[in-house]
Amino acid sequence: MTILLLAIAVFLAQSGFYGYTAALPIALARGGVPDAAIGLVVGLSALVQIPAAVAGGRLLDRFGGDRVLIAGGLAYLAGSLLLALPQAEPASSLAPFLAARVCQGAGIAIVVPAALSLVPTILAASGQASGLSAIGAAGNLTVVVLPPLSLAILGAAGLHALAATVAGLVLAGLLAAGLARARLPSARASRAPSAAAAAGPIAAGAYGLVFRRAWAVPLAVAMLYMAHWGAVTAYLPVRAQSAGADVGMYFAAYGSAVFAMRMPTAWLASRWTSRALIAAGAGSTALAVGMLLMPLSTPWLVASGLLAGGASAAVLSPVLFELNCRSSSADRGSAFALYSGALAVAISLGSIGGAPLVAAAGLGAALWAGIALIAVALALALADPSLRAIGTRSAAGAAG
Repeated sequence: MTILLLAIAVFLAQSGFYGYTAALPIALARGGVPDAAIGLVVGLSALVQIPAAVAGGRLLDRFGGDRVLIAGGLAYLAGSLLLALPQAEPASSLAPFLAARVCQGAGIAIVVPAALSLVPTILAASGQASGLSAIGAAGNLTVVVLPPLSLAILGAAGLHALAATVAGLVLAGLLAAGLARARLPSARASRAPSAAAAAGPIAAGAYGLVFRRAWAVPLAVAMLYMAHWGAVTAYLPVRAQSAGADVGMYFAAYGSAVFAMRMPTAWLASRWTSRALIAAGAGSTALAVGMLLMPLSTPWLVASGLLAGGASAAVLSPVLFELNCRSSSADRGSAFALYSGALAVAISLGSIGGAPLVAAAGLGAALWAGIALIAVALALALADPSLRAIGTRSAAGAAG
């Protein structure tokens, strides 16, 4: 029951970010904001996510995921309330949008890492891979539901109504998080140190954030692999709209495929090596991104989204399993916070770093750059011997 409440809390809280994934670029474009500026506004959340992940990792290790999860939900709530203000009009000023993206960046930096860090306190070692997948699937379900819903609300009632709706969903998520917190083990037990076999040496970094060398390759793979997603989220909605295609269906298809593949990848991880799963997922993702270089239509976007979503589960789920099995309860918060930070760097590369490419040569140039970075991530995974072990067996051994 506790893991279910935690998953519900993640699903509802993450609407504070994914409720704007498709709608915000379109709302800005309708307000006359140029593409490069849209990329900067959308990408600001990822820039904020990087330092917020560093601070969040230390907070997770010190205070526990239950408190940090609620703090992240409050950040999401503040972001939506800012966008619900009458002053939040693209034609007047971008200041409310920039402030909201700061709040959303802080929220996405800590909500999912906080929830993931709680899984080992709820489930035994044999069920942790499935628990991690369940929390990831809850966040992915938000990607399925919120983009098309947000576009419908944006079209029918405008941005302010959308922000008010999202604020209500986040409030419900905070309630679910509070109920889950009441059922958790004591804070002392949840943060007690435990052994982590083969986790590697620990290095204390800035602000007390812990770093293990064993985390380096999984984090680098995640960062390089996800760089294309920054360009997709920042620039695809406007291009799809100009082509008459429904980009909300792309995000819904993407999220549906990730959601559907979360539990199967947990099962596959007990039989395949992490390297094999990452290789299969990276190759499929490159093909899915390449599909976006073609003329766009709604069915074509759905096909690309389904392929990309299923492939991303095959890459990111093994990364999470590897980080879990290479950590102890004393530093698992840092591991998942660094994972959030790695994704933030990736999205910054694609959205803000891709802005000059998009301005000079269009979205296609940024997508080609993303495909190239996927290839680098694939090469890194294939070359690293530490990814040859089967992830969930390693996790069971580490927890033992």
